[in-house]
Amino acid sequence: MQPGGSPTKTMFDCLVRLYKQSQLLLIDADRLMGERGWEAMHTTGPAELSNSLNSPERWFARWATRFYKSVGVEEEKGGIDRILFVGVHFASDHDTVVDEPVVSAGRLTYDVPMDTKAADQNYHYWMCKYWFYGKPHSTVEGWRQAGRTRYAKNLLGSETFVVPLYDITSSEELERLVIQPLLAFEDTLAGPEETSVADE
Repeated sequence: MQPGGSPTKTMFDCLVRLYKQSQLLLIDADRLMGERGWEAMHTTGPAELSNSLNSPERWFARWATRFYKSVGVEEEKGGIDRILFVGVHFASDHDTVVDEPVVSAGRLTYDVPMDTKAADQNYHYWMCKYWFYGKPHSTVEGWRQAGRTRYAKNLLGSETFVVPLYDITSSEELERLVIQPLLAFEDTLAGPEETSVADE
């Protein structure tokens, strides 16, 4: 046995640390978003695990994400016309390329406003991938946007950006690099421009 454990143990220890730090980042994002009037829609975080013996390359989570709605909007019938998100992409997926882990953030806007129950049925966790599908934003440098998709008929469009995960070393950096740009964008722009469908 090598000092400190085998190479396999070291590899899994590193993966556990990566997941733990990302969990803390997403919990911190919940706090920062909550302070600004946005609440997480679910307690679920990671997604896209495979239980199939035929897909061992997908036995670990490739990404994790959190979605947010405006506080109090559930009191309004049909009040949800946008959902914000913050997610972490750890590795490439079948439709994304990730050389180094990134934090992705953005908003999803909807054609027909929804109540909370309808909103729960009209977004999917894979929507945190829209930065990888989109085209350069027409007005905001460093962002990408995508238009309608056949997979979510009520989705009007998405606007997203990414930050290298390892650039975020504190709550202050998370706020400065992710939360502030996301909410500044939400506050200053009325809505996304329609673009060509990215995933047809």
